[in-house]
Amino acid sequence: MPTKSNIARTMLDRRLSPLRAERTRMTAPLGGWSKAIRTALGMTVQDLANRLGIAGSVLSRLEAREQKGTIQLDSLRRLADAMNCDLVYALVPRQPLQEMVDQQRARAATELEAKSRAHMRLEGQEERDSSLAGWRKEHSASLISDRKLWKTRK
Repeated sequence: MPTKSNIARTMLDRRLSPLRAERTRMTAPLGGWSKAIRTALGMTVQDLANRLGIAGSVLSRLEAREQKGTIQLDSLRRLADAMNCDLVYALVPRQPLQEMVDQQRARAATELEAKSRAHMRLEGQEERDSSLAGWRKEHSASLISDRKLWKTRK
């Protein structure tokens, strides 16, 4: 039976898949989006600053912050709105979310397997049946819950 996390992953993966395919084309222009759009619209720094009700020097600093990646989202949203644009904000996973979870679960299952073998060896109960290891890997989803999956292991 699918869990809430599985359903959420599936829905987000479907929604983000088109963005993942386009993310390389969506990198910001060299001077930043706000400057590129302002320039393409034929607006000067002072034109946009007037629309925002700020000094031209303040706008120049905002554009510089965007270029450095240090601008605040609310400032970027105001810039976008002043140019009749929408700010589109998204975290786009580099691979499908389910793949990330499956990879993390496989790593966690491998760690669990290694710990189990170490304990059994210490107790003189070396595993002679390799099917137990296979069973643990097959059942790693039930052995390692989503909540515990990303916990730091020591």
